[in-house]
Amino acid sequence: MAGDHLTTTEFLIGTLLSVPGRIADATIRRPPPYRRVLARARTPEAEAALAAERAAVEGLIERLGAVDGVVHVVTQVDDRRFRPELGLDPGHRLELVCQLAVTAYFAAGPDVPELLCRIEAAAVADWGSGLYQDPRRPHPRGSVAEALAYYRSDGRHPDGSPRDSPRLYAAGTTLVWDDPAGRPITEPTATMFNSAITQYADDPDAAARVADARAEHGLILRLERSGAGGPQRPGYFTVPRSRRRRGH
Repeated sequence: MAGDHLTTTEFLIGTLLSVPGRIADATIRRPPPYRRVLARARTPEAEAALAAERAAVEGLIERLGAVDGVVHVVTQVDDRRFRPELGLDPGHRLELVCQLAVTAYFAAGPDVPELLCRIEAAAVADWGSGLYQDPRRPHPRGSVAEALAYYRSDGRHPDGSPRDSPRLYAAGTTLVWDDPAGRPITEPTATMFNSAITQYADDPDAAARVADARAEHGLILRLERSGAGGPQRPGYFTVPRSRRRRGH
């Protein structure tokens, strides 16, 4: 009986002694209130970063819209703020990421190879950059040269197998257009994004304007920019984790 009493006492003492450690551990692991994290993303520094990102996006849209034969139709913007997953934050360094996600629709004539040459000449973006490049491929992935090769080969590899649908890539930016195999780009919804914290204009007429532009010009292009440049630049602004939480 004495042994049983001693064991119970030791158990109670051990439990009491462990409480401060458990409280401290819970305090370290518990994330700060989301409103406090969001407040850190509304500082003058964050506002300046957002303004710079908007200017970069507007410049990209203006350059594409200025290409001969290209007509801007509609742009939808999502200023999103979220807690990053491992893909954007493999080192668990960040509490919050701010991204400016943009989808812009343009219309053009149906001669895509000629259009691609004009887009390349206008230096709209550094197409073919920001992706892993296989040195065995004849052209960089996402480049104008690769897209033109699709049309020259009628969408087939030398062995007769189908090539991937052509598109242009730059860091954080993609340009796609109505598929030559007959799959048109999906028309936009009134609000394209579904972030927890967003700032965008509700545009119920966006789909109709894109459909009308396709009927008038023959081809629709969609420019997408996520603002994410991988783990090195997951967004235009980031909120780092506090020191005491890193590593958890």
